[in-house]
Amino acid sequence: MARVTRVVVERIAACPFSVAHDYTVDFLRDAERSVDVHVPLRDFVVGLRGNVSQPVRLVFALHPDETEDGRLHDAMLVEWRAGTRLFPHFHGTLRLRIADVEHTRLTFEGAYRPPGGLPGALFDLVLGRWIARATMDEMLGRIAVGLEAREKAYLAELAASGSGSGS
Repeated sequence: MARVTRVVVERIAACPFSVAHDYTVDFLRDAERSVDVHVPLRDFVVGLRGNVSQPVRLVFALHPDETEDGRLHDAMLVEWRAGTRLFPHFHGTLRLRIADVEHTRLTFEGAYRPPGGLPGALFDLVLGRWIARATMDEMLGRIAVGLEAREKAYLAELAASGSGSGS
């Protein structure tokens, strides 16, 4: 049986932790309806533009996050399948932590078994794990951008209603 490859990516989003969890759940619910994962080509060939995209079936579930003491909250278990045996079935956990008052740290830990037996394992050693890391980083980037956009929209709405003016 092929060994499991593990990958971890992190990102900081300009969104307070107090709302980041709800925004992330909303993002993942939308992604369950329809999502493509993207592999940024520039990560593999300098100067090359664009992405390789593959539609995937993404599902997620909330699970108590017991990896940190303090206030209880949920981690998000994320899985996706590309619908082809050429790509691995991905299992991951997305955790959110307070970075500071206005920022949230997103940590995406994933694991997969490279498909294709020994040739697949060799491909994973040479290139596959970098493709996985780039794909996870791109997905985490989309989540972070979504969080930041929701927070900016909320603050703009608050300012437009006059609630933020101190009157």
